[in-house]
Amino acid sequence: MSGPDPAAPSTRMRLTPMGDGRHCLHATAVTSGGRGLLILGASGAGKSGLAAELVALGGALISDDLVVLTDTGGRLVASRPTGAPPALELRGIGIVNTRDAGPHHLHAVLSLEPIAGRLPEPTNIVMAGHDLPLLRHPAAPGLAAKILLWLAAR
Repeated sequence: MSGPDPAAPSTRMRLTPMGDGRHCLHATAVTSGGRGLLILGASGAGKSGLAAELVALGGALISDDLVVLTDTGGRLVASRPTGAPPALELRGIGIVNTRDAGPHHLHAVLSLEPIAGRLPEPTNIVMAGHDLPLLRHPAAPGLAAKILLWLAAR
């Protein structure tokens, strides 16, 4: 199945307009190999934990907990809110500074939720008017490696 999925996480997430054409949302964003990934999930779902694994494996943090989305004329760019440090909140450990990836255009969205099947059909999600590949997977051991391999193959 291609095209937007009506049951996609977009029905459960809230894009908040910032009044200047940008939007913000509760999410985490990372980059690997120049490919940006937006991570969605409920509070405590493992967004920051997965981002920590991806950063430890060579990725870089764009933003944790709150992501700003900007349409740059054909691409959707993820960035940190103005003044926010490049840092991850590591539950049970504390705040840890990371390498600053700066803004990056998004290549995909990952929703931390149960998977539909062993080899699900590709789906997309519309985010701020942009059609992006949507992956669904619960936070689990090995997920960071799967995501890095998937991003590298894109």
